[in-house]
Amino acid sequence: KKQFKDMFRKNEDLLRVFEDADNDDQQSLKTVALSKEQKKNQRLRRVQNKKKHQENSQIWEHAWTTKWKNAGAAYVWFFLYIFANITAFVYKAHKYAIYDEAREVFGNCVVIARGAAQCLNLNACLILLPVCRHLLTRMRAAGHLRFWFPFDACLEFHMLVGLAILFFTLAHVLAHICDFHRFAKADRDDLVSLFGDKLGNPNQIPDSYGGRWLLLLTQPAAITGVIMLGCMMIAYPLILTRRTHFNRFWLAHHLLLVMLVELCLHGTGNLLEHCQSIYWVTPPLLFYFIPRLIRECGGVTVCPVVDIAVKKGDVIGLRMQKPQSWEHRVKAGMYVFINIPAVSNVEWHPFTLTSAPHENFIEVHFRNVGDWTQKAHTYIKDQIVKDEKKKQRRQEKLVVKVEGPIGASSQGFSDYPIVVLVGAGIGVTPMISVLKQLLVEPGHMKRAYLYWTVRERNSFEWFSELIDAIYQQDMHGVLHIRHFLTSVKMEDDDRDLGTILFQHAYRAKHKRTNFDLFLQRQNRHQVDVGRPNWSEEFASVKKEAKSLGHDKCGVFLCGPGKLAEAVEEVTFELSNQDRDFHFYFTKETF
Repeated sequence: KKQFKDMFRKNEDLLRVFEDADNDDQQSLKTVALSKEQKKNQRLRRVQNKKKHQENSQIWEHAWTTKWKNAGAAYVWFFLYIFANITAFVYKAHKYAIYDEAREVFGNCVVIARGAAQCLNLNACLILLPVCRHLLTRMRAAGHLRFWFPFDACLEFHMLVGLAILFFTLAHVLAHICDFHRFAKADRDDLVSLFGDKLGNPNQIPDSYGGRWLLLLTQPAAITGVIMLGCMMIAYPLILTRRTHFNRFWLAHHLLLVMLVELCLHGTGNLLEHCQSIYWVTPPLLFYFIPRLIRECGGVTVCPVVDIAVKKGDVIGLRMQKPQSWEHRVKAGMYVFINIPAVSNVEWHPFTLTSAPHENFIEVHFRNVGDWTQKAHTYIKDQIVKDEKKKQRRQEKLVVKVEGPIGASSQGFSDYPIVVLVGAGIGVTPMISVLKQLLVEPGHMKRAYLYWTVRERNSFEWFSELIDAIYQQDMHGVLHIRHFLTSVKMEDDDRDLGTILFQHAYRAKHKRTNFDLFLQRQNRHQVDVGRPNWSEEFASVKKEAKSLGHDKCGVFLCGPGKLAEAVEEVTFELSNQDRDFHFYFTKETF
């Protein structure tokens, strides 16, 4: 030991070497330890990222599954529609791409024009099918066909096809303008080779640019094309006025029927090929026109008026004798078209049936919210006289023509054990019909929830007695009815002692005496003020449905578009959060 000390004392550099080596070893150990920790953290991050990726995939998959359950059939038909348009365009465009004589005269413009024309034929064939009401009603009644065909999206599909017609018309017209320009400058021999004598004597084909334009514009295809363009230029802009000036929109919309008739004649000149449009458009035109002709020629039911009820809030109820032919055809939630000749011979308006199939009458309610309903209200009120004899005599003079019954989305209520019915204002009418039917024939229904929202307090007077009568018939407690007065807002502030005391007194008063402070009368159902908290309401419905052992609920709504969007968003979110439960949403908007 002494020798080692003497050696290190004489050789200080040697001691420094050992110290440096020791420091290097410690640093190496630290580096190894850090490397192991980093690898451990990297493995942990990989596991976490993989788990997060799996969770995101599951969330995306479940979200897609939720959307598919609600609108799977609509997605399938939409992609089939897109595929059909692509196929039609490619087929016809390829045919003319290899048609050398046509391309020699018109170039590539004819390829686009003919491809667009084929798509126009396809869409003209489809445009009327979503509005063939009687055909769709028969299809709805055909068992489970409603699960494979998106009946509730018919109006949206009608508008989609209308936009497609506008797009392909623009493409067709612009391509033909190019064709006309090239035709006017083409060599006479090329024209004779392509058309032969279809344009008349080949020797009389003008040589001038303007003369050839005039020659084409006098052909049947050009004449009918100009007429169709004129109809579209008038009718399409007026679509934007559908809600504000419905009669103007409705009359202008009939010009599109003229356009379809002209389309049948558009290719009768057989310039490039044999006319095909007539085969595409004639069948749907017949499906649409035959019921219309039957209706206009008097082939509809004239229903005697049994009773007239004038209610607060400018609502009139018409109770009519039920036609015998309706016994096995009418279903809860259906609607009819009403015509009152004394008001207008040509105007037919749709109204949902308030009556149920088992009742021996049909009943509709409508508000004074438009030109026709205002005239109808004035005329009907003039028929009501206090003297009972005069009243009876005047009711016999009230002639009401009825077309229907016609299928609606509310008919699907029988497919679900738990049903939620949402009605806004007068949109509660189909829901009342459904409630009546459920009490008579509940089927496998275990719970039914009715949410009725109105803006004016007097609106509750429309159906208060009717809803109370329905509630009294509910011996098994399957109905849950909620009323909401949306025009009144109550501040939800836990710090406001006055608000807390008022809410407590309001609920206690109704619970003890059935007296509603807002309505200032007896009412079985307490009116909640403000807009419904749909998240809380549907979460409560889901909780009760699951406690009863059910994994699905049908939601049926009749109301404005904004309400439909809010309810649909909530039902989608709740369905997306729970793999074991799903809300099936359908709507009728106005």
